[in-house]
Amino acid sequence: MTTTANSLVQPTPLECYVQAEMNSLLQNIASIVSVSGTINGNLADKRKKLGTLTTTQLTLNKLNYLVELPVSLRKYMNKCDWDQIVLDLNKAKYILKSYHNTPSFKNIREDCAEIVSEICSKLWRQFDESSDMAECSNRLKILQQLGFSRRKLSRAILRLAKRQVSQRLAYIKTLVCEGDKRSVQREETVGSAENIANPFVQESSSEEMDVLYFANLITDSVLIKLSEFIGLLADFYFTKSDESEPMDTILDVISGKTENSASEIDDGSFEENLSSLVEELMHEFFILVRTRFESESTNNDVNLLIRALDRIHCRVQTFNRSLLTSVTSVDFEGVLLDDLSPESLSIVNRFSLLTNQFSNSALEIINQVARMQTTYYFDILCQNAVESFTDLRHKLASHGLQTSNSTNEEVNKVNKMGNNNHQLSSLLDALSSSLVSQLRNVLKAEEAFLSTNSTFSSRPQFRNSFCIDQIREGLIVGYLNFLVQFLSDLAKTAVCKIPGPILLTLGKLCLMWADSGTVGHLISLADDFMLFGSQTKESKKEDFNTENGNRSLTTPKDVSNRFRSTGNELLVAFVRLEGTNLAQLLRKSVEARDWLKNLEPRTVRSAVKRVIEDLASLDQQVSQLFSSNTRNRDRISDSRSSRSLRPSTSSHLIDATRTGSSSQGFHSPDLDPTLATHLRRLFTQRVDIFTAVDANRESLLLGVIKIGLKTLIECARLQTFGRYGLQQIQVDCRYLQIHLWHFVNDEKLICMLLEDVIYSVVQRCVDPCFMEESVVEAICDRA
Repeated sequence: MTTTANSLVQPTPLECYVQAEMNSLLQNIASIVSVSGTINGNLADKRKKLGTLTTTQLTLNKLNYLVELPVSLRKYMNKCDWDQIVLDLNKAKYILKSYHNTPSFKNIREDCAEIVSEICSKLWRQFDESSDMAECSNRLKILQQLGFSRRKLSRAILRLAKRQVSQRLAYIKTLVCEGDKRSVQREETVGSAENIANPFVQESSSEEMDVLYFANLITDSVLIKLSEFIGLLADFYFTKSDESEPMDTILDVISGKTENSASEIDDGSFEENLSSLVEELMHEFFILVRTRFESESTNNDVNLLIRALDRIHCRVQTFNRSLLTSVTSVDFEGVLLDDLSPESLSIVNRFSLLTNQFSNSALEIINQVARMQTTYYFDILCQNAVESFTDLRHKLASHGLQTSNSTNEEVNKVNKMGNNNHQLSSLLDALSSSLVSQLRNVLKAEEAFLSTNSTFSSRPQFRNSFCIDQIREGLIVGYLNFLVQFLSDLAKTAVCKIPGPILLTLGKLCLMWADSGTVGHLISLADDFMLFGSQTKESKKEDFNTENGNRSLTTPKDVSNRFRSTGNELLVAFVRLEGTNLAQLLRKSVEARDWLKNLEPRTVRSAVKRVIEDLASLDQQVSQLFSSNTRNRDRISDSRSSRSLRPSTSSHLIDATRTGSSSQGFHSPDLDPTLATHLRRLFTQRVDIFTAVDANRESLLLGVIKIGLKTLIECARLQTFGRYGLQQIQVDCRYLQIHLWHFVNDEKLICMLLEDVIYSVVQRCVDPCFMEESVVEAICDRA
């Protein structure tokens, strides 16, 4: 049994074979390990020597790179391969820094420093000569990689911006000065009136730099260029912090000094320098713009002028937004000021004040141009008004109306044209309509300044000043004041210079404008002008009323009172002028005759008839413009029908004279006038001849007649009369009494003046004796 079990656990021949192979493998491994240990021991020294050799090779490669670095740098510099130069220098700077104390590297370092200096000089020269912002930016990036600080680069940008923008401003200033010289030469060659009608002059002027071209040129050359420089500054200064500056730069390592600390001398805050530079350049910009637009004060193309102003204003606003966004790196349209840091908020406040100043300067120029244009239109308006008055005189002459220098033929022509009773009234309506339409046309042209297409028309600072100060007070009220002053001057210089119908028509014009509300209507046009081009008319109306309440404005009542006063002055001048003409006629008729040798009167003198004819013509003119304040009377001279209405002339004086003549003669004390006659004559002398007149037919004609009769009285006192001379004056006065009542409503005053004429002649008569009343009546009836 036991033998059987042992026989069962004995290994098989295969297992024995495997066991033998494993043992052999173990022996081989042990042998290999032993051989490997022997080999490692043998190669340890060689491996150490190989490591030493590799390290030596790397060192030699670095030394070879340093030795060849100056040559490589110069080669790349000639090729302007700035990126490779920066890459090589960045590789070499750590080696040079590691061995900066090794004397053997001194020459290499000096050569590299010299080449880097040449590279920097070349880059700075290219930067200074560059006008393209992309090229400037590339040069600045290379300089920054070489080790120049952002502050130094930013100051270089400021210097370049100042030089280039100043050069552009100088060039544009030269163009403006040349344009002004050409304008002066053209004005000296051709008169201003001829320039308007001369197509050659207009064609030559169009070849010059117009104002819109100037606006595009100066904004592109100054504002856009300055904005590009400010954007470049934003990339190199405002968008980077001080921590972004590298510690060991190429310049610091190669030159052996700290470029940032050595080259930067703090001459003030960089923001202050930037704001000072921008303010200086913009100041020159606005001076040049103002100078150029001042030469456009007589520009007839208002739309072109406004487009140029809008271009300036729009691009100034764009520049302001670009400036604020660049210096703070913030888009103000979506950021609250409370979210900014204190430093950014300080910069915002500084440059916000600066941009507000620029906006105000632009609006001041626009206001100045609008004021010059308004003044230009005002001068044209006044000139057209004067021409309208001149046309009125020509029309009056062409219609044959009597003037102060009218001849007999002209008076006959007037009498023949007497059937037309609406000449002066139609001329008055045409003159009034012309003056109003001229003002409306100017206002229509001025509306272009408030067009919704312009960006400045909605600014309250411009709209209120333009509508109130320039349009209302400067243009409308100024135009009305000019008319008042011009007509007042006419009234003061009217004697023998201005025809009577013109004074009469202009006087009626002034009174009509003052009483009919025309003055108030014209001034109210400024209110409508304020609403032009506005979206919310109610708010604009409230703003206009608020502005009116905050300043002293001319009221329509004041202007109407001035027109009314001037109208009265013109009517007084008319009365004095026509009265003087009548007085001249009577004076010459008295002085031209020898009254001592006068023949017995058979008819009324022709001069007296001429007086009635002139008054009839004058009455016809006055009646066209001024109504009567009494009942309408029959203007036809019917001696029989009018006798019953004629008061007796100098009845008391005639009776007293006749009684004395039949007894003792004129030199008797009984021939002296009675006390009542003396008192009546004293009252007549105290009648105010040159008194103010009312705006009605009777008052005007009465003023003319008073001047004529008073002159007749004074002329009679300087003559010596015989009997027939006295009787001739008696006939003439009776004829005047019969016809003068047609023109006045104060018959008593006329009778008193005529009695004073008779009395003055009696006092100067050597043989006073009156003609019988029936004979006088017969002579007057035949006349």
